[in-house]
Amino acid sequence: MNVIPTDRPSMPDWYPAFLEAVATHVAADNNTVLTNWSIGQEILRWQPSSDWSSRAIDHLSTDLTARFPTRKGLSARNLRYMITFAESWPLEAYARGPLARLPWYHHLTLIQKLTNRTHRLWYARESIDNKWTHATLKAHIANNFYRTQHLRTPPKSKKKKTT
Repeated sequence: MNVIPTDRPSMPDWYPAFLEAVATHVAADNNTVLTNWSIGQEILRWQPSSDWSSRAIDHLSTDLTARFPTRKGLSARNLRYMITFAESWPLEAYARGPLARLPWYHHLTLIQKLTNRTHRLWYARESIDNKWTHATLKAHIANNFYRTQHLRTPPKSKKKKTT
């Protein structure tokens, strides 16, 4: 186990416990999507600390990368995506269910391009059911495929008045 410099003078007293809590999720890496969701949830749990700062994510990235040198995806940018992912899908069932079958880059596209959870779920299901590539997903979102396919309503028929 690598020695992690958790006694930085600029870091709050709670940082070592925070690092250990997140590292536990990284070490349990049994499913990338679920692991990323768990890391995001753990960070969200600690963020309300009164002395929280964005530097915590930068230090966390450095410390996790030192502790898990073969694990990819621990950049500060990706940790911020994990937070957004956890905020976007607040229930663990989302990360454990069918959404776990989507690649991480599909999830990033869904949370970056769509704000409506119903639309995100629809695109996620379509991606799984139709085996969409990342490029196909992006193209369908850009072309508002949800609207053209999902919200298609039959034309209203004009009823004739009978007298």
